Amino acid sequence: MLTIIVPTYNEGNNPVTLVTTVCESMKEVSRHDFEILFVDDSTDETPQVLERLSRENPKVRYIHRENERGLGSALVRGFMEARGEWLAVMDGDLQHPPSLLPQMLAQADEGIDLVAPSRFIPGGSDGGLFLHRKLVSLVARGLAWVLLPRTRPFSDPTGGLFLIRRDVLSGWSFDGGSWKILIEIIVRGHFSRAAEVPYHFRARDLGTSKMTLAAQIDYIRHLLRLRENGRTDSLLPFSIKRIPPLPEDQKTNSRVNRPD
Repeated sequence: MLTIIVPTYNEGNNPVTLVTTVCESMKEVSRHDFEILFVDDSTDETPQVLERLSRENPKVRYIHRENERGLGSALVRGFMEARGEWLAVMDGDLQHPPSLLPQMLAQADEGIDLVAPSRFIPGGSDGGLFLHRKLVSLVARGLAWVLLPRTRPFSDPTGGLFLIRRDVLSGWSFDGGSWKILIEIIVRGHFSRAAEVPYHFRARDLGTSKMTLAAQIDYIRHLLRLRENGRTDSLLPFSIKRIPPLPEDQKTNSRVNRPD
């Protein structure tokens, strides 16, 4: 079973489109049961939307948090509440293509423990981000590569879209100090085989970055804590493979039509 964990914050009707596209994409891998678990911190009408979806679709569950905030802690809560043997994470704002799920699961079926889609390998795209956002992203990845050697084989360790086997999380607890949680999984997780598949990131707002000054400071502090406390001597070495882009005639359209 696969649990797709989706953190949400004031998403409006985005979850409706997300559920529709996830369910459509998962028809390609009908051998896998799945659930969609929203972890919601919203202050708008999103909880009402999620309540309606959960009543209409048995694949949908949601948790609404009243007194907690933060993407990192939301994902940790999702990991704790998930029912699946496999855990996928994607954004609730439609920037990550649900159509990639079958390809990610295909790698899992081949024995891969961690699938980390990348915007920066052949066939991938960063969605046409403005130059300053490209630089912010590059600096963030560069800091991870410099401070945390275990991230260096990954071309996109700061991504928010990934799939892991549940056992990758066994035997350790999250720091929870950053919303770049994939980095912590790479540094502390128990996996021996990883894969990168190319994907097209869909920028929702090209003029706005989540990397505020406060977020950048938290991110750097998190990297330093992982460097100091993230023991890797007890972890298995791992191999990583990069999946080439699908031929044009095999690609599934990953463009999402957002509601007006």
